Amino acid sequence: MKIWIALPALALLAACSSEQGSTINTGFSEDNLASSDACFAETPSTLLEPGQTLLETGPAGLTRVSWSLNGETGDVILAVSDLDQTTKTAMDAANADFYRAAGQQHSHTTDAVIYHRSMDGSFCTVVKDQPTGQALVDAITNLPAATQPSE
Repeated sequence: MKIWIALPALALLAACSSEQGSTINTGFSEDNLASSDACFAETPSTLLEPGQTLLETGPAGLTRVSWSLNGETGDVILAVSDLDQTTKTAMDAANADFYRAAGQQHSHTTDAVIYHRSMDGSFCTVVKDQPTGQALVDAITNLPAATQPSE
């Protein structure tokens, strides 16, 4: 008689502990991560896809903006320690606007926005949205310290 009580309990336990496939499509896959070779490269603009803009910041005190927009590419590196307070504030505002727009566009199901963080704490964001990228490029290239793009 005890076997009749134990069998349904074992069947229920087996059914509850078996692996179940997820029906939720999150878009995330460890085998297919959105990535960009441009992040942390020496000359990121040569590795960006058309329409992409990159912003890299990190503990070294450098801000890098690279782009491939409207058939033109470019790279600008700004050393934060070399900037006066007004220029730093303008750069920070441009970066914040870019990050804000990237956050609104980010989705795990697309590669419209790509985020990378390196082991040293540097952070790279690549956005594939022309207006968002152009706004950052315009703001950064109009800063007094950005008149000499890196070669």
